[in-house]
Amino acid sequence: MRYFTCCIFLILFSFAWVSCDKSADQEPTVKIEVPDKALFIGNSLLLGNGTFGMNATDLEHDYYYIIQQHFLLVNPAYTGVKLAGVGLEACETRSQQLSWIEETLRPVLSDDLDLVVIQIGDNVNTPSKKSVFEQGAKELIATIKEVAPQARIVWMYGWYVSNEVIQAIKNACNQYDVSFIAINDIHTTENCSSIGMVVTRTTPTTQSLSYTSYTQLPDNRLQIDFKLGGKAYTSIVQVTGYSDDVETKTLTWQGYETITTDTGIASHPGNSGFEKIAQRFLAWFNIE
Repeated sequence: MRYFTCCIFLILFSFAWVSCDKSADQEPTVKIEVPDKALFIGNSLLLGNGTFGMNATDLEHDYYYIIQQHFLLVNPAYTGVKLAGVGLEACETRSQQLSWIEETLRPVLSDDLDLVVIQIGDNVNTPSKKSVFEQGAKELIATIKEVAPQARIVWMYGWYVSNEVIQAIKNACNQYDVSFIAINDIHTTENCSSIGMVVTRTTPTTQSLSYTSYTQLPDNRLQIDFKLGGKAYTSIVQVTGYSDDVETKTLTWQGYETITTDTGIASHPGNSGFEKIAQRFLAWFNIE
């Protein structure tokens, strides 16, 4: 790993390790290094839009991309791997947890990892999941430490916060001396996505939507007016093709752009939310 060398972007202060029961804004006391190789284990905030976080408007506006760009400014050799951790969140027994750790986690771990960021826990939302989650969190950290002993481990939580889950995470972090970064205060209305938000995917897709009216615009764009829950919305998407079922007033289009129509998806971070999550992490890492 390399020490921060770019004075435009870095503040070379000292740093004290942030324990799970201390604030992520604790005054630093030793220098922090940018990793050569990192693993990010996350849920929909990392990979919910396929290859990027739900519900950023595109690949370049989720928290991972912002963090990655800051790392690359300091260390052009930086590489990162993203792993979906929703399978571990869904576990209801220890045997399921061990299976996920052995079959999904262990193959992506290596002894040259410098940093592992864990960003899961939001989907641990039933009594059966919660009852085993702390055990799984400890198994997760223990396995990372076994296979990647040089890696700094950070746990970042939670957009959808639960008191039981946050305590389980803190217990696991405390046992293994893992740093904790809280992001629950960032979950505010202005930092969420919204119904009608247009998302640009990294692969072509198809979407259908019941409309009230639509207009063809130049450059293969459609302005679509629709209603959800009695509220009117207007969105503009660029398409490669479309069809109109006049009888049902349903528009189906192909292309890279989709419209957010689900309230659960809209409750995820928007671009401002992802920016704030990334900045919270970078402040902990002492990068401006």
